[in-house]
Order: sequence, then structure tokens, then C-alpha cells
Amino acid sequence: MGASDDVITDGEREALVLAALTGLDRGMLKAALQATSSPRFPIPTPVANALATLRRHRDPASVIGRPQYRGALPFALAVVSEPCLQAVIEALGEHADDPTNEQLLEALGSVGDEFDDATASVMLASVAIDDMPASALCLELLDGDGRYGIGDWRSTATSGTTQAPSRPVATATGPSDEQKAERKARKQREAEDRRRRDEAKARAAALVREQRKKDRAAAAARTGEGSATPSFAVAVPAGPTRRRSALTPAEAEEFDPEDPWVGEVILAWVPFDAVDPEHPDLEGKERPCVVVAGSPDDLLVRPCYSDGGARSRDWTSVPLRFWRQASFDKPTWVAMESIRVDRPTTGPTGRLVTDDWNSLW
Repeated sequence: MGASDDVITDGEREALVLAALTGLDRGMLKAALQATSSPRFPIPTPVANALATLRRHRDPASVIGRPQYRGALPFALAVVSEPCLQAVIEALGEHADDPTNEQLLEALGSVGDEFDDATASVMLASVAIDDMPASALCLELLDGDGRYGIGDWRSTATSGTTQAPSRPVATATGPSDEQKAERKARKQREAEDRRRRDEAKARAAALVREQRKKDRAAAAARTGEGSATPSFAVAVPAGPTRRRSALTPAEAEEFDPEDPWVGEVILAWVPFDAVDPEHPDLEGKERPCVVVAGSPDDLLVRPCYSDGGARSRDWTSVPLRFWRQASFDKPTWVAMESIRVDRPTTGPTGRLVTDDWNSLW
């Protein structure tokens, strides 16, 4: 399908997706989240982590509006809408690319026995958030047809975008050509920003995998150097098991302890606990931090301090025995309190060995 000039902003898109999914009953929403784990749906790892967290939640409908799940909701929307969308496309036949209002209503009526109005609303929303010739028409139905209405979703539009007017996009008194061009340009900039963030996350994950591969190869090489082949089997004790991050219930709802960066060392801006007398204008500084869990946009980390010997009198900290192996250049202590930071665009600088990691728990 070709692109449409009638576009909605990212804030409006997020509000529409959330309103459509909120209109589903809890059973259908849970079924949709379970279906996103199917291999036939190619989903980026950060988004897959967010969907996995939602699947594990006892009541995902109560938390899907939280910011950390925004990037995952369009995938759940697509899974719910796919069967209905295919049925409507088949009913439209040769008019599927750019149907009229009457043709779309007729197609929706023909599949009404198979799909209820809530599912049809989700399908309409899935088309409306894309750039298709029928996107504006689907918005009209969502705004003006009581059967498919999903509430005052426009009033919840956020993300710093200009709030949309309450009228449908494709009315005769709709946006001017200049407004359309401005909104389209803004949408393109937002899409480019998302693409860059996703690419940065993918590169960071690749760096982690490559570094772990090198570490394993180096360890295997050290084991084999200078050792003669024994004439009898020697039982080698298994190394310690790497412990799972112990998160609070609130943290477990937002963060995934199986994030690829868990156990890695990153650089992040950490706010000061108090005003520094020597630098009263500074609110914080960049510090190395150990990642304990992650979400698509944020990380849960524990800051690291090189002056832990003195600071440990004021707060609880854990010294790292193998700080050199984690790429630190001096003895280092890890705070026991976790904080939230933005997921950086650069990859980790090191990784805690299992003994040091386990000492945090």
C-alpha cells in the first residue's frame, strides 16, 4: 500500500494504540501477548523483553499504559488485528488498497459474525497508525462511528507533540497543506530518531555477544596452554552458578532480569546524594554502573565508586575482588541501592566475573 499524506504524530499514535488495546477484554489481551512469543513475529530484542514482562504480569491490562511498554504495544496490536485485517482485505477484494467509506463498512459488516466490534476497532487502529491510503478513513470511523469508537483517545496524546484537533483527520475542514507538510516532516524526524536508537541498541547487544565470545575463547586458550594431556580423567569441579537479579515486585513489573546487558558495566550519569561543597553547581556525574535489569528504554543499575573505602562508612557497598577483570583501573566498590538510568547508545565497557556478581545478592 502507498503512503498517505494524512499522518498522525507519535504522541497521537501511542494514545490510539493504548486506547484500542485497553478496549479489549483481559482474556483477549493476554492471548495476544502470548501470541507475540511466536517465532513467526520478528520482534527486536528490547521490545521482546518488554512483551515478556507483560506476559508474566498477572494483570497486564493494568500496566500497559506505563512508559516502558510503549514500544511493545504496536506489536501486540498487530497480533490482535492480523486475522480481522486479512478477512477485511479479502472482503474488499480489488478495493482493498484504497476503499471508500461505504466499501469499508460493507466489508466490516461481512466479517461481523467472526469478529466483534472491539476486535474491529483494534484492526482499524492498526491501519490508522500506519501510512496507508485507508489510514484517514479508519480514523474517521474510530472518531465518528459509535460501534467502533474507543473513547476520547486524542485527549491523552503526549510525547511533546502538538495535540490533534477533535475532528477527524480527513474532513473537508481538515489540516492545511502547510500543516500536513509540517506534521509529516515531524513524523519522519521521529521515525529517524527511533531507527537510530534501535540500531544503537542492536550494536550494543552485538558488542556484548562478541565480547563474551572472546572471553570464552581466551579462557579456553589459558586452560590449554602448557598443560600436558593427563593419562587419566580428572574431575573438574563446576564453577559457581551466576545468580539471578533479586528485584522488588515493583522493579520486576518494569524491568527484565534477563536483559542482555545484565552483569555488564556501563557508563551512566548518576545524580549526587547531596551537594558537593567543592562543586555546588554540579548535580551529578558520569560513573561506571553495573546493570542488574533492563527495559526497552531504561536500565536498572548500581553505581560504582573508586573511593569506596571512605564512602563505605556512610553507605553500604560491596568491594569487587576482580575489579581488573571487569575493566576497572583501580579498586572499586558497588552500591547496594539501584537507580534507573537511560539505556546508553554505547556498549558496555566490561563485565563482572561470577564471584563478584554473586556477591551483590
